[in-house]
Amino acid sequence: MGAWGTAIFSDDIASDIRNDYKDLIGDGLSPSEATNKILTEWDASIDDSDDGPVIWLALAVTQWKIGCLEERVKNKAIEVIDSGSNLERWTGRDKEKRRIVLEKTKIQLESPQPATKKIPKRFKDHCDWKIGEVIAYTTLSKDKILFRVIGFHIDKGGESPVCELLNWKGEKIPTIWQMIFMEIKKKVYPNCNQKISQLLIGRIAENELPIHRVERLGIVLMPSQKVGGFLGSNWRYLDDILKEYFDIE
Repeated sequence: MGAWGTAIFSDDIASDIRNDYKDLIGDGLSPSEATNKILTEWDASIDDSDDGPVIWLALAVTQWKIGCLEERVKNKAIEVIDSGSNLERWTGRDKEKRRIVLEKTKIQLESPQPATKKIPKRFKDHCDWKIGEVIAYTTLSKDKILFRVIGFHIDKGGESPVCELLNWKGEKIPTIWQMIFMEIKKKVYPNCNQKISQLLIGRIAENELPIHRVERLGIVLMPSQKVGGFLGSNWRYLDDILKEYFDIE
């Protein structure tokens, strides 16, 4: 478990629990159904002396904040606080800070919760591009560059394309025969073997894709590599990534 501070959501498991629970509510599950699913998915960790308390605390606080706190979750979280089990991995000043956080959390959980909040369905990226498809992208300088899809990355955020960048830039789209012999543009770091030749381009909202700058050419070619070791970017940051890593403006 990664931890960065003494606050309830200052570690990765607590953040995952919060996000997963809200996603389930947004997908239309009832609070009870969402809780059951969380407990099933995290069954292997719920009895762990470190992870278990974090799960109950994160779930309880998340539920309270959106007005869905269940009595069974509240009782478990209060039990964690009263037992002091969540303080065992803390030492020195951090232990005192965590104790104060837990005291405030108990007061919060025992106070009237706010009205139930509507949680919107989380956007999940989706893409109907084909593996090997060549995509033209207009840069800020109005030139075009070419991406070739080599695969897709699928996680809780949806399905996003992973592409390789053809080593070409210009105003007029080259022929398919020219594309076949194009090399892949790579960023190689000095004094080491690390290189970047793959780019995941995802989005967190439907309208994030700049459709006026993206053109499907109807051309499908064999990718030169398989997905692995890619650099991730959202469409909104793509221009910055191209400039920083590939010297493209």
